[in-house]
Amino acid sequence: SLSAAAASSQHCQAILLSILTWIRSWAQRIACGQVTYCSSDDSGSSIDTGSKDRSSRQPLAADAILRAGDCIRYLRLPWQEPDVPDHFDVLYEDEHVLAINKPAGLQVLPRGLICQRTLLTLLQQYHQQYRHLRYPGSLAPVPVHRLGRGTSGVLLCACTVAARTRLSRDFYSATAQAVAPNTPAVSHGTQTLTMGTVPYQAHLVAADRPLGKRYRALVTGVTAQDMGDVMVPIGPVLYPGLSTGLFAASPTGKPARSLFKVLHRHADSTLIEVTILTGRPHQIRIHMAASGHPLVGDPLYGPGGVPLASVVSGGKPGGCNRAAAVMPGDCGYNLHSVDIRFFHPATGASMVIEAPIPDILQVPCNA
Repeated sequence: SLSAAAASSQHCQAILLSILTWIRSWAQRIACGQVTYCSSDDSGSSIDTGSKDRSSRQPLAADAILRAGDCIRYLRLPWQEPDVPDHFDVLYEDEHVLAINKPAGLQVLPRGLICQRTLLTLLQQYHQQYRHLRYPGSLAPVPVHRLGRGTSGVLLCACTVAARTRLSRDFYSATAQAVAPNTPAVSHGTQTLTMGTVPYQAHLVAADRPLGKRYRALVTGVTAQDMGDVMVPIGPVLYPGLSTGLFAASPTGKPARSLFKVLHRHADSTLIEVTILTGRPHQIRIHMAASGHPLVGDPLYGPGGVPLASVVSGGKPGGCNRAAAVMPGDCGYNLHSVDIRFFHPATGASMVIEAPIPDILQVPCNA
């Protein structure tokens, strides 16, 4: 069909963009002198053990012709990992799953400048110190979904291979249902904002889904609508300092859908509850920015769901010391995962895990 052909074309374009971004990033590293080589004639071996004089290594030119046996070296510049929270609270655990309350500022998986001070490292330490004694048959907990570094709240982990397989399948199924043809969701490659006229039915939509997640966020401005349905595709776009690109609103991205409703209107901001029907990176930050109400304190995303021009200027894609002023892991916004509903991977029981809500995201008592 025509729509299938268009979707296939857009998928190919996304792949080509990813490849082009990768090539540009390495071209930039080469231009910065971070890649050197030692010819097979100089090294005397196809493996450079480091015993040869460093003077025999030459900066690699982008148009250099390499031969079999030449040794290539990439110098990644040293860095200091930033201070981050070094703890988490356990909300629920058994042999199969672990649910924790992640603090804002703690990155889930190694990426960028943070490789050791991550939630994954803390989970491994927790397993070695406690869990392997309580549940001898379980493995170290592994997150089955992600929360942004600046996002706090419920995060679900699997502790067995079977649990990870089942939960991963449920996450995939939940997203597939949200973008299925019989679901009034966005068409691939279009951007639609439907607010105020669509009844907020997050609880009804969630009833037929294998899992559901609710968030609270503080957004800029006073929203005119009491509820909204945001449907904007999300995909990678070129961004200085990120070789794989930055996730943002993009007509060539994957379908994404979020439902929100207003909980309280402040003088210059709005407290909202958001139910995400798909699980795209930075989805709530992008969708609320696309709706004209970026998260309060978000240093990256602006109107349209794309990076603010002020943080992009001056940077160049890839390379060292050429990043934009702001990275996606930078914090400053208030976004909290309130609860997650899922079917237990071993028993099939319906589970709802909740995390305490930060004071700033509480509905005022006199509201």
